[in-house]
Amino acid sequence: MKLHQQYLLLHNRFGYMAEHEATLSDLAELLDCTHRNTLTIVKKMAACSWIRWISQRGRGRRSTLTLLVPAEQIAAEYMMQALNRRELQQAAEQVRAFSSSTMMQEHLNQWLLGYSGHHTEAGEHNECIDTLRLPLQQQLHALDPLYINLLAESFVTSHVFDGLVQRNEQGDIIPCLAHTWDISKDRKTWFFHLRKGVLFHNGQMLTAGDVVCTFMRLQSTERRTLYRDVSKQIMSIEALNSLTVCFRLKTPHELFLPFLSTSRAAIVPSDSTKMSGSEQSVGTSALQKPVGTGPFKVTLWDEHLCRLEAFPAYFQGRAHLDRVDILQIPWSAKTEWGDNAEAETPFFHLVHNPAAAAGTDWTQISAGVTVRKLLTCNTQKTGPLSDPEIRAHVHACITEGNQSTEIPFALDEPIPLQLATIPQYRKDAALIAARLEKYGYACKIHTATMEQFKGQLRLESDLILFSLIRDRDEELRRTDLYLTLSEHLDESTQTSVQTMLQTVIESALTAERAAGLDQIEQFLLDRNLMFHLSEKPVETAYLPSVRGLSFNSQGWVNLRHIWFPSGGTSVGD
Repeated sequence: MKLHQQYLLLHNRFGYMAEHEATLSDLAELLDCTHRNTLTIVKKMAACSWIRWISQRGRGRRSTLTLLVPAEQIAAEYMMQALNRRELQQAAEQVRAFSSSTMMQEHLNQWLLGYSGHHTEAGEHNECIDTLRLPLQQQLHALDPLYINLLAESFVTSHVFDGLVQRNEQGDIIPCLAHTWDISKDRKTWFFHLRKGVLFHNGQMLTAGDVVCTFMRLQSTERRTLYRDVSKQIMSIEALNSLTVCFRLKTPHELFLPFLSTSRAAIVPSDSTKMSGSEQSVGTSALQKPVGTGPFKVTLWDEHLCRLEAFPAYFQGRAHLDRVDILQIPWSAKTEWGDNAEAETPFFHLVHNPAAAAGTDWTQISAGVTVRKLLTCNTQKTGPLSDPEIRAHVHACITEGNQSTEIPFALDEPIPLQLATIPQYRKDAALIAARLEKYGYACKIHTATMEQFKGQLRLESDLILFSLIRDRDEELRRTDLYLTLSEHLDESTQTSVQTMLQTVIESALTAERAAGLDQIEQFLLDRNLMFHLSEKPVETAYLPSVRGLSFNSQGWVNLRHIWFPSGGTSVGD
């Protein structure tokens, strides 16, 4: 790998394809090594056909150096070697100057096509190990259900942990860790009956005590967890015996059962409460390998690679795959098999030996999940957006539709606006700001981490840009969205939204809840408090050789059911 670094140093000094006069002493000073080592390096590069070196004998005589290979190609090779050796961070820092290069990304993508997908490898005892490799465009900061923020983190936790209930592919809620449940007539008391013999990855037996500790931990946290309003409705939770748990709610909440199927309500062993007792930081919690009851256990996890291995004792049956390697790549790239690799679709795609599949048509499949980008207005803050006319004008400017975009009021100077978003959506924010500046607004963009975004930043901003995932948990997601959005609305509007939300969560009929959520959405749109920007489907590309393809409630591929016919390419690392 060092030879690649040294070539990049030469390229930085001399450039590509131009002849330069230089002495070995010049090169030795640049490469910070001895005259003898420099000569060895030059010979190696020449043998690789990276450079042409026409030597002139005699001290002080200048030789001719020509660099024959684009720096982007060498940088890509350097990254590929770093990926195999898991030395990504060091390599990423050194090739950062080339990370936006189309040529480098083409080299990297071509290599990824061969690295990704299904591979068979020989184990320690010469057994055949089925491995699926998934490149990932998001960093996994945490895998503890209490700390996760990103879709990629949710994907991993959905395979490491289980909830009391789960959704099937049709979206129906079915038993999981609980084999059945009972509800009181007033719908405020819920009894869950756990399966016998369920094991955590550490060999500990699941009991009602683990369920109690999980939800006590969830309720006691100060973190703004997703769907926390639902968990706050739990008045008490009690283990009636080792296999029976009783939840008592403050009021009937018809989204309580759907909430229990999400990764936020995944059951963790009672030992996990020790970790959260002092509200440790995300970074601290992320260092700990998670322990769940799911079909895969985490056996390796650092800032570059997360390895999942099949849990043989899984109560719903062992996964067909033996191993899933999730590689966290330190560059932003689009793949050759799809262009939906954005912040909300962090995985490149599920593929099978793509390097050997020349001429094979990819099949695109959608799990019915879309990502809708939204812009909302903060009317709790004293500022220009408190004026309905200005909100309507902002909407017209952003959409650049048929409405008049002339400013409907006298303007002495640009109207200042602050727009808050997360780093993944900074480009969208920049586009919005540019459009607004055309019509008399001075829009300043502030980006923050997900945790910061959930806090004070939203309340200090005029416009808030984020997204809504529309999957089988859409009821929960929309309810959580409108409740969060109401926090930065003026008092009267906030009361209206929260009153409508209360009607939604009290309704036992799905159709009534959907109609209630649509009513809230229209209420916000009519008052220009929320704008729809775009909506894209989340799709998976795969080859016909992939079998057992199914999706969970969030539209993620269910790794437990995937399998590949025998005869896959054998590779060695």
